[in-house]
Amino acid sequence: MSVIEQNSMPFKPYARLMNILGDQLITNKIVAVIEILKNCYDADSPSAEIRFCNLSNISFNDLPKEQQAYIEIKDFGYGMSLSTIKNVWLRPATPEKLDKKRLNRITPKGRVIQGEKGIGRFAIHKLGEKIEVYTKTKNEKEVKLEMDFSEFDPDERNLFNQNQEHKLLEDVKNIWYVNDPAEEITYESGTIIRIYNLRESWSNEDLTNLYKNIQRLIPPVDVNAAKLGIKFKKDFDINMYVDDKLFTAEEVMTFGDVIERAQFTMIGKVNELGVLDFTYKSHTPYRTFDNKINILDKSDLSTNGYSIRGTRRFIDETTNHPPKCGPFAFTFYAFDLKKPDKTILNKDLKEFIKENFVYVLRDGVRVYPYGEKELDWLNLDKLRSTYKAGQFVSYNDLTGFIYISQEHNPLLKDASNRQGIVNTNGAYEDFTSLVTAVTEIFNAEIKIDKLKSEIQQKKSFVQTKSKLSTSFEELKQALVKVNDTDVLYAAKKFIDTYNSHLTIVEDRMKTVEDLAGLGMAVEKSSHDSLRLLMIMKSNIKDVINRIKKDSYVKEDLISLLTDLDENLTLVYDDMQMIQPLFKIQRTAIKDVSVLDCIKKVLRYFRYEIDDKIETNINEIKDDLVVSTNTGLILQILINLIDNAIYWLNASDNKDKKLYFEINPIEKTVIVADNGNGIREDVAPLVFNEFVSMKTNGRGLGLYIVRELLFRINAEVYILENDKDKILPGANFIIKFNKMEE
Repeated sequence: MSVIEQNSMPFKPYARLMNILGDQLITNKIVAVIEILKNCYDADSPSAEIRFCNLSNISFNDLPKEQQAYIEIKDFGYGMSLSTIKNVWLRPATPEKLDKKRLNRITPKGRVIQGEKGIGRFAIHKLGEKIEVYTKTKNEKEVKLEMDFSEFDPDERNLFNQNQEHKLLEDVKNIWYVNDPAEEITYESGTIIRIYNLRESWSNEDLTNLYKNIQRLIPPVDVNAAKLGIKFKKDFDINMYVDDKLFTAEEVMTFGDVIERAQFTMIGKVNELGVLDFTYKSHTPYRTFDNKINILDKSDLSTNGYSIRGTRRFIDETTNHPPKCGPFAFTFYAFDLKKPDKTILNKDLKEFIKENFVYVLRDGVRVYPYGEKELDWLNLDKLRSTYKAGQFVSYNDLTGFIYISQEHNPLLKDASNRQGIVNTNGAYEDFTSLVTAVTEIFNAEIKIDKLKSEIQQKKSFVQTKSKLSTSFEELKQALVKVNDTDVLYAAKKFIDTYNSHLTIVEDRMKTVEDLAGLGMAVEKSSHDSLRLLMIMKSNIKDVINRIKKDSYVKEDLISLLTDLDENLTLVYDDMQMIQPLFKIQRTAIKDVSVLDCIKKVLRYFRYEIDDKIETNINEIKDDLVVSTNTGLILQILINLIDNAIYWLNASDNKDKKLYFEINPIEKTVIVADNGNGIREDVAPLVFNEFVSMKTNGRGLGLYIVRELLFRINAEVYILENDKDKILPGANFIIKFNKMEE
């Protein structure tokens, strides 16, 4: 058989291919905007602006241009020359960025290039049909480019006339101009993109969603990530406008709140061989430790008491292989939303946690869509239902960040549509398996601390339950003898109801303790503030009357304003003092100086102490730093000092003293007074609720002290041995226990 004709021909796609690719590569309008903003980032722009103009006029495309709806995205980066427009921008899938990546090229500002496939321009088509691009590089003329995507697919433009001619891609012309002087870019360099004939409407909900996604494009700096050697450059800002008004949708809670208040924290790294090096911390009860485990080694896992499923694909004999994903670092934060600690979690923080799962960051920039609401990309809830629920942390309870890089994780590549990571040679499966294994170890430690907390919380109820059960058994035996089954059944029903109610009481007690302590502090502060406000009001009335009688002099006004300033400062100080107590509801964990707290509380009680009670606060040289929340320590000291002041004033002692002793080595603090002390028969009861020897006492102060300290694994005692006391009256010692190993 002989060849009778031969030739060659390149692909000649129809122009509508551009529209098809745009719809396939960019999944939605939010992703489209983010893609364009990533190009601004790659252009080394210090900032970017996105404007939504005339949105009420969407679909009214016959209006004058300045009245039409349009989206404008502006940056101040290095811009594009005419050569770049012709040889790069108008040639989709350009290898320019990809070549830079292969050469490990970074931008002049040190940014790692995010784009690589040259598909950012398709994002523009996702947003609208008619495009104007203004761009200028340093020392060159402004270039303007006009594109009309409706020319690429006439069927899309005119649904009622399906017989219009379809052009080949090479036959659709994009018009460019060189402007001198510049029409739009009057600054040194940058790019402006205006998009008309918008394809979709934008509701306020859409704008809010976009705003939140923009804020999370460059996530907040995590102090724990910094401990892992991960550094972020916060050198890119994005502002969003609707017409000329800056758009904001600030969230009540932020990741900073999550990081500060997390009940459970785990930070660490997994190297290329699957070795996990981590630090774990629990705040309820307090416990922290470091560990290093090969999570691909059954023996190492067993030695450390872990049984996990996440890495079975690595250690199964038939598929044994090292991870292909490369190393990564992580910072995880977990909460117990089913049994929330109301001193940490409020409604806003709960909602924030539920709306933010685990994010993936590549070189400090977010990889979509990881972290989005309702995207359980680790399948934790599915695993909980398939296997044992307690084996895995709940998807709703976990948030945090995973850090990868282009350099160390080359196989973890973005999907073409920017929605996830492709599974190149199984690298993504390896990655998710390792991350899941880490969350299992995290969950195992969380379970231990949850159990400890439950045991501790139930201690005070054990005796009551025991007595009730004993009484019931005695009643049961008595009823059996008389064969009264009806009464026996009623008694059992009562016991079940009582136990159920007791569980509810346990949950509510912690909230009641916080509110009671806060209420006592506010009562005292408001009393002092009202007294000052009444004095100020009286002074102002006096000056007003003088002005009316023309007996006012300049010196009187100066004196009044000076007094007002001093009194307002005192009121302000009182409000500042009680502010951290409100924050017990939103507990911010940090290193707290006990000495600073004592000084604050003494200033809080200045009216009761100044010139009346001697303190040794200026003689104390030692300090003790405790990792907890400031409000908790302040509340403890307020209650102890308030108690001491009451009993000092109740004593006949004219030389009243209130002393403190801090021992940083033993981690103890003593609060002592030289009042009448505590009666021997009352001493064992003073920490119980509703026990008070005060005339109008509530019996909650010392009880709250004990319960608050209990939450941070600390204790309070009465010093009864005279050799241990620093003053002859009541001496309370707080013992901050050492960290559990």
